[in-house]
Amino acid sequence: MRVLCCLDGTNIAQISTAVSQMLRADSLTLGLLYVIDIGPHGEMERQRERFLRRPELPPARREQMRQAEEASAQDILQEGNRYLSGAELLQRQGRPEHEIVQCAAAWAADLVVICPRSPRNAGPPLGPKSVGHVARFVLDHAPCPVLLVRSAPQAGGLR
Repeated sequence: MRVLCCLDGTNIAQISTAVSQMLRADSLTLGLLYVIDIGPHGEMERQRERFLRRPELPPARREQMRQAEEASAQDILQEGNRYLSGAELLQRQGRPEHEIVQCAAAWAADLVVICPRSPRNAGPPLGPKSVGHVARFVLDHAPCPVLLVRSAPQAGGLR
């Protein structure tokens, strides 16, 4: 079974726990995917235009950002490899929701493992807005089953 685990920089513990508890490790081929989101670049350009500046960043600044994003992606993938050693490390760049679906198809995944949203952008724990736009898109468009891994409920939260 080929299992594609989608990392966001905060969810490797949740994903590794789910994979190790639910699936037999001897029958798995694991892929760890991290997508460098290009969406914030467009937002920065729109903000620059608001202040009557040229929308493009200077080439040197753009290269600095690219290198920082690349280093961050490598750190996240290496941390994932510490938890799930032997996994294939996959990195993409683009809109995360589209890249996850395309990677799942190209990698011939049998299962995609994803978390509903990053804790720093936490919405309600349950209900229609508890799943972020990336997870929603993957749930709706993935070419295989999707395992949605929620974090353990906080003490004093909904039960």
